[in-house]
Amino acid sequence: MSRFSPLAAILIALAVFLLDTLTKLDIAIAVLYVAVVLLALNFAGQIGIVLIGAGCMGLTALSFLISHSDDLIELEDSLARCLVSLAAIAIATLLGFRLKTSMNVLAESELRYRTIFLATGVGILQMDFRGLKDAIEKLKSGGARDIDQAQELDPGFVHKIPKTIRLINANETALKMFNAADITSLERMLPTIITAHMDKTWKFLAAVWDGDPGYEAETVIDGAEGQRLKVLYNVAFPADRPALDMVLVSIMDVTARRAAENQLHSARTELAHVARVATLGELTVSIAHELNQPLAAIVANGGAGLRWLKRDEPDLAKVQSSMESMIADAKRASEIIKNLRALSKKSSPVAGHVNLNEVLEETVALVHREIDINRVSLHFALATNLPQVTGDRVQLQQVILNLVLNAIQAMSQTTENIRELLIESIGDEQAAHVKIHDNGPGLTPETRKKLFSPFYTTKPEGMGMGLSICRSIVAAHGGSITADSQPGLGTTFEFTIPKEAEAEAA
Repeated sequence: MSRFSPLAAILIALAVFLLDTLTKLDIAIAVLYVAVVLLALNFAGQIGIVLIGAGCMGLTALSFLISHSDDLIELEDSLARCLVSLAAIAIATLLGFRLKTSMNVLAESELRYRTIFLATGVGILQMDFRGLKDAIEKLKSGGARDIDQAQELDPGFVHKIPKTIRLINANETALKMFNAADITSLERMLPTIITAHMDKTWKFLAAVWDGDPGYEAETVIDGAEGQRLKVLYNVAFPADRPALDMVLVSIMDVTARRAAENQLHSARTELAHVARVATLGELTVSIAHELNQPLAAIVANGGAGLRWLKRDEPDLAKVQSSMESMIADAKRASEIIKNLRALSKKSSPVAGHVNLNEVLEETVALVHREIDINRVSLHFALATNLPQVTGDRVQLQQVILNLVLNAIQAMSQTTENIRELLIESIGDEQAAHVKIHDNGPGLTPETRKKLFSPFYTTKPEGMGMGLSICRSIVAAHGGSITADSQPGLGTTFEFTIPKEAEAEAA
């Protein structure tokens, strides 16, 4: 139509000009120039429409002058008709200009949308969900109060979904992602795709049922080359289309992202293991001392038992007491070795029920020699009502070990005779809190800002990873860690782990 519009506009303009000039009809023939202005919308730009409108007004004025140059009797009526025609052409030109502006904006928007739709690396499906909306409304009218009850009343409703939705369009990325030759092929695949993960499908239906603005989930599909792809899909329900006649489904391949996240998690686990082993290396003397104590006690009790047996009249009660002490000391040594093996073992995190009070006592037992050597006075203030948390016992031991060693090392730099280490646990309805307070020199404001940053350390021989790893471990358990300090007044590290129910939900 645009191809012939210029010719049609010229012919109409010529016809109107001849009629207006050569005839004596008592009508405003020049008003017909409005058709020329409207035709110009098909081929002219905004400036072109203004020029064509001005040209039509010029032809109207020229026709008036030619046809009334020698006849002034009917000049008043003709002038009125001419003015009406000029006003009509001017109004049509103004409206045409504004309409063309809107058309250009709309065309640009459509072009931008189409470019995004076709060229983006995200798969996009344009769907018609009117049938699904009607089916859900029938379930509601049938007495179902929510999607859970609807599932009980009609468990097979999920398998009916493919018949209630229609695929309108799909971009090239979506076709490649599902290895579909065209939109028709992809539409035939929809029943399998939709019902592949039933639990997610019911959650999606719950979003439609509740009138949510959208739904997002992650799932696994078979890729074009037979590989398993992890995809994140988002279903958007436009607020201005309550009938759900146009729903956009965007599908993003996150396989590489999840693989990178898994690699990062493995790297963090490896780094945490290296840090644990390095810490144990630093504690070799303390560990030897801790093991030496129960072993020496076993030898002493064994010797005492033998002496009681060698008496002319063996004192069996004393022998029994010595043997019981030997067993207790052997168990103590076994527990120390068990804790050391757990800390040094390279394994994936294992979540379980953890009593932080027990973890605190077990971990502090490993550093008793460090506490004695540095003349530190240790105090416990453990809550009796501390809630259990869900987490990895070894990782939590690592956090406590790092914080206690940091506190001891901080106080070793002070000249104060009294070095006090307070370990406190507090429980509330939401979480278990652990505070480790020392009376060392404290932290400067600059140090506090960078305290948990990787590779930042104030120790000449430090790696700068201990506190960073502590923060990662606590964050992985759904908690938080903070440091409160003022120069000269010591430092308090506090970490919080959500109690069992919240931790499991996280």
